[in-house]
Amino acid sequence: MSAEAAISAGECSANVSDALAALDTLTDHRTAGTRVHGDSRSGEVYIVTNKIVTALKVALLTGRPLLLGGPPGCGKSSLASYVARNLGVAYYEFITTDEARSADLTWRLDAVRRLGDAQARNLSQGAGIASIAPYMEPGPLWWALNPQSAAGRGIEPASRNGEDLEPAQPPRYFDNYTPTRPGSVLLIDEIDKADGSFCNGLLVPLGSRQVFIAAINLTVRPAPDAPDWSPLTIITTNNERDLPEAFLRRCIVLRLPSPDAGRLVKIVERHFPELSVEMRSLVEQLANQVTEPSGDERPVSTAEFIDLVKVIAHLFRETGQLDEETLTTIKQVTLHKHELYGRRDRMWST
Repeated sequence: MSAEAAISAGECSANVSDALAALDTLTDHRTAGTRVHGDSRSGEVYIVTNKIVTALKVALLTGRPLLLGGPPGCGKSSLASYVARNLGVAYYEFITTDEARSADLTWRLDAVRRLGDAQARNLSQGAGIASIAPYMEPGPLWWALNPQSAAGRGIEPASRNGEDLEPAQPPRYFDNYTPTRPGSVLLIDEIDKADGSFCNGLLVPLGSRQVFIAAINLTVRPAPDAPDWSPLTIITTNNERDLPEAFLRRCIVLRLPSPDAGRLVKIVERHFPELSVEMRSLVEQLANQVTEPSGDERPVSTAEFIDLVKVIAHLFRETGQLDEETLTTIKQVTLHKHELYGRRDRMWST
């Protein structure tokens, strides 16, 4: 029995079955006239493989985060928004930095606004929930678990004592998408930028799908109408730092390779279906060139290649031709930036 058949044969609830069916029929959602940007993460276009679909199903059925490894630019981050669109659910993301704390995923305190209100004597004289809650800014994990609780900043209507509480607003990552059903996909991007304590701080929240906020004595749990699999968490790493063993053990792990020439051509054709025959031929030539780096050349990312094609396609439409010098310059500034800004160049040697 194949892995896909084994997964499909397992017992699961109706909402899980619906999600699995959606993963079997992943489709693009690009509309005519949409501007193509290499790193837009709009989730409109993605070329999935059988391995990716199987890994997504395993993560969905087990409730484990899907950890995607691979070189920069291989398509790790853009998968999450694409899956969210196909599932019809909300999408949230957290970009990890070297100063990130696991609590940042859940909430932060707007201390500046709180101080301003205190100075204006608008801050409640009491302590605890009444004075802190209005300044709670829910993070992506809180929104992904329970958007109703996040919008109310964790305060139930019955506990507001008639006082107005400005609702928190969910983040919007792209304008041309509105979720059609409950549930969410959460992207935690470049987790290897943070130290081991960040990963360890996620073990309980991601494993139990609940998080305790001590500042307001609240445990955030999935919304009552959330599907059993939600949130589906996708985490990316560029392998710049080793991740804790305990964290890896709790993830479903898949490594994505750098795109080869054939995949780059397919991606371009999906983003630019209106390309002429001459441009398609040129794209194929360029794809073969950039996927065979020599010496110390780093692999070209998908986004960089899309930038290249976007520019030369525009110029070709405008002039009907493209001289070799112009093409070389475009390639240099879009693909070979490391050659223009390498270590020797930063020394400003003459």
